[in-house]
Amino acid sequence: MTNGVVLDGPIAELREREVRLLFDVAEYVGKLGDEGTADKTRLLEIAADLREMFLLVVIIGEFNAGKSTFVNALLGDALLPTGITPTTDMIELVRYAPTKSRQPEQRDDAIREWKHPNTGAPGVVIVDTPGTGSVFQKHEQVAKGFLHRSDLVIFLISAKRAFAETERLYLELARSYGKKIIIVVNQADLLDGREQAEVRDFVEKQASDLLDFRPPIFMVSAKKSLQGERPAGLFGANAAARNDWGMDAVKAHLRQTFEQVPPAKQKLLTQLDLVRSLTTRYRDTVQARLKLVSSDTMQAEDLQKEMENQAGTLDKQLQSTLAEMQTVFADMQKRGYEFIDAKLNVARALRGVDNDQLRNDFNAEVVSGSLDRIKVISEQYVNAVVDGSRGYWRSVIERLNKMEAMLREEASTLDATTYADQHAALQAALAQASVEMKTYADNTVLEGLQANFSQNVRGFVLSVTGALSGILAFLLSAAGGITAAHALSIVFGMVFAPIALVGGGIGAAIFFRKASSDAHAQLTGSIKTLEGNYRQSLVDLTNRERSRLLQYGKQILAPVFSQLQVLAQRYRDQQGQIDTFTDRATGIETELNAIKVAQPV
Repeated sequence: MTNGVVLDGPIAELREREVRLLFDVAEYVGKLGDEGTADKTRLLEIAADLREMFLLVVIIGEFNAGKSTFVNALLGDALLPTGITPTTDMIELVRYAPTKSRQPEQRDDAIREWKHPNTGAPGVVIVDTPGTGSVFQKHEQVAKGFLHRSDLVIFLISAKRAFAETERLYLELARSYGKKIIIVVNQADLLDGREQAEVRDFVEKQASDLLDFRPPIFMVSAKKSLQGERPAGLFGANAAARNDWGMDAVKAHLRQTFEQVPPAKQKLLTQLDLVRSLTTRYRDTVQARLKLVSSDTMQAEDLQKEMENQAGTLDKQLQSTLAEMQTVFADMQKRGYEFIDAKLNVARALRGVDNDQLRNDFNAEVVSGSLDRIKVISEQYVNAVVDGSRGYWRSVIERLNKMEAMLREEASTLDATTYADQHAALQAALAQASVEMKTYADNTVLEGLQANFSQNVRGFVLSVTGALSGILAFLLSAAGGITAAHALSIVFGMVFAPIALVGGGIGAAIFFRKASSDAHAQLTGSIKTLEGNYRQSLVDLTNRERSRLLQYGKQILAPVFSQLQVLAQRYRDQQGQIDTFTDRATGIETELNAIKVAQPV
């Protein structure tokens, strides 16, 4: 008989150390909230399994698939009652014992326990679960509750009802637990050879297509096997070759599985993996909490860096917007030059100066399009600033809410005064963050910015058109002077005409060039003033946002972190304790790996 689960020597000692580790971790995580309570229950079950049910073979399948008959065939004995209707929500558990017991022990946890020598060896337990498709709702709940504790899952399918939906779901569940699985198609005696091949192919394809895995598949008839020569049990093999209706093939596979990887060593390693996975998860949680509440230098630097990043984002947005605005103002200046050159002439002056018309023309030809573009650019910038700041404040509020939730979890273990101080600091920080968040609920920032710019534009238009109007008025005056002297020019025209023509042309050219240059200079200066005013408005807006971020961090958040030093120390202690558990698990694993596979375990 293969005795792969008998524990002695170093394996027995390591098992006891691992059981103590499981109990210690369970006791510890049970104090860490609702999730810890569930993990504690699971760890205590595993610890109990290591001591009482070391190798757990669980039979899963639909009602009336013949699970109880299959278990009897594994045992080579008609031990468990069989029938065509479900009558109980009990789990049938068959534990190794030197002598069989025909009367099961009714336990308080919905388990009916039997004893039989043909389970294979001390520590080997065979479990027959209620049917997955049973009419009793509790059946499925009990079966699922037992599934995660198994070492090997034998999934039993009826040859006449292969792969019902509930069976697929249970297979997915077993796979998600990382269990070793084999599929057994029972009642194969009801099919002829061709039908058996078709059913086998169908089950194999369903497992591959629906579940993306290819477990070993066996075709058996547990009922026919029990009617023949009784075999020696789970680890037994018949000396004489005979048709065992597929059961020998199942047992041979089980023996091979147990012999390739000694179950005792493998199970201890598997449960250590669970401990490590669980402690890693709790350590990650503790580290996240510690980072959230810690008041040490690293946390302060992280907070400062977060604020600087947000401020840096504002600066990048500002520079991009200013560059875009500069292009708009340059285009405005170009069109302004063209407007001046078109309006600055004697003919225009002689028609008279209509200041209102001049302003209307200037607005239409130079200002209007640029103003619209500036409004769009400013709206995009303000929206980007508001969205970024709103996102920042949301993250602050989310962080503070997490702190408050953690504080509530720890309330029962904290000194009342300490808890009150910490809670008050958090509430003040949350209230201030909520106030800051509400300031972005309307468009007052954008409206104020655009109103200020509109006022500046009006001043700019009055300044430029006023200067241009003055130049045109002067041209009109000069033109009037030329008209009054016209008679005198006729008297002396015959003598001085050539000289007057040349001199007048040169003088007029110099005069108009000077007037145009002055008008261009006036426009350039006014545009630079307008651009400077608007640039300063955006810079002031950005600086106010940056100040709000930094001021909140220094005046509100920093005291909160200082108040939470007690929690920070608690989480550091938890982290140290979890690291101790991890070190113990690593030590046991190292010693297990040092035990050679060939050594009896």
